[in-house]
Amino acid sequence: TALEDRNLTVIGGRVADIGVGGLTLGGGVSFFSGLYGWACDNVKNYQVVTAQGAILDVNFDSHFDDLYYALRGGGNNFGIVTRFDLYTYPQGMMWGGSRVYPINETDTILNALVDFAYDAPSDPDAALIVAFAYAEQLGGYLIAADLEYAKPEANPPIFDAFQNASYISDTTKVVSLPDLTLEFNSSNPGGLRETYWTATYQVDLDLLHYMVAEYKTQTNTILDVAGLGPSFVLQTITTDELKYMTRNGGNALGLSEEEGPLLLLNIAFWWNSSADDERVLQACKNIVDNTLAYAAARGLAKEYLYMNYASQYQSVVPSYGAANHAKVVEVARKYDPSGVFQRLQPGYFKLDGAPTAGSP
Repeated sequence: TALEDRNLTVIGGRVADIGVGGLTLGGGVSFFSGLYGWACDNVKNYQVVTAQGAILDVNFDSHFDDLYYALRGGGNNFGIVTRFDLYTYPQGMMWGGSRVYPINETDTILNALVDFAYDAPSDPDAALIVAFAYAEQLGGYLIAADLEYAKPEANPPIFDAFQNASYISDTTKVVSLPDLTLEFNSSNPGGLRETYWTATYQVDLDLLHYMVAEYKTQTNTILDVAGLGPSFVLQTITTDELKYMTRNGGNALGLSEEEGPLLLLNIAFWWNSSADDERVLQACKNIVDNTLAYAAARGLAKEYLYMNYASQYQSVVPSYGAANHAKVVEVARKYDPSGVFQRLQPGYFKLDGAPTAGSP
C-alpha cells in the first residue's frame, strides 16, 4: 500500500474488507489503539456535505467543533462525510497472528486477559483479542487469542502467559499490517447470515467466568442450527485508549479514563438459514441480558454500547449517557434542522434508539 511504502500507518480497521466510514464514525478499535487511541480520535478533519448542500471542513480548530465532537462516535446522523483526513504514524513491520487453545486452558487465558487489561499501559505496543468459539470439526469449544505487537518482536513479555499455555495452532509471525488484515479477513467468511451484539463491563475475573459459562449455555441450545459459527469475543478498553478519547475536545462516547480498564464484548454468530433467525437472535440476546444482569448486581455493568458491534435491537447513541445524547441531538438539529438523516436516510443507528423496535 501507499502508506506501507512510506513506513506509515493510520488508525483503521483490523480486517481488510472493513470500510473506513462506518468504522471511524462508530469509534474504531485498531491494532494501534494502545499507542494512539481509536480511529474516531485520530481524524484531523472531516469533509462533510450537509442536508442543505453546504460543504464543511470540520475539525477541532474550525467553527464546527461541535460537529467534530459529534462525528467522533455519533455515526451517520449529521451529514455525508466525503473525506477523512487522518493523522499518520510511523509503522514498519510488526508481529502478530492467532493462537488456538483447547477449552481446558480457560482459566489460564481469562487470568491472562485480566492481567493484560491492567498491564497494557506498561506496553502500549501490544493489542489482544480473546475469542471463545465452537467448531464441531475441531471437537467442540475452543479459544483463540489474536496477539499483535506494533514492533517486529516475537513473543514480547506482556504475552508470556499466552506463550506458556498449551496451544493447538499458531500463526504468529513478523508480518506487515496489510498482510495481517488479510489473515483476519479469512476468518470472516461471506455469504452467511450473521448477527452482532455488544455490551461493556468493568474488568472482573469472576464475571468473565460467568460470561463464558453463559455463552456456552445459550449456544448449547442452538447447536443443531445448520452452519452455526458462534464466536464470543472479548477485548479490553485500556486506560490509555480512554485517555486518548479526550483529545481535541473529546468524543461523543461518554467514557472516561477513570472508569478503565473496561471489558468490551462482541457476540458474532453466523448461520445458514433465515428459518433459524429467531432462535439465534434470542440466544444472543439472552447472553447480553443475563451477563449484564449478573454484572449489574455486582456493580460491574456499564451503559455504553459500541456502535460497530451492536445489534439492530440495541439502543446505541442513548447509551453514551444523558448529557452526551442530548448534545449530539442538539448538534443534529443545528446542522440538519429538517431531520433528513433521521427520517429519509434508511439504516444504521439513529439518535433516538434502536433501529428495530422490540426484541427478536
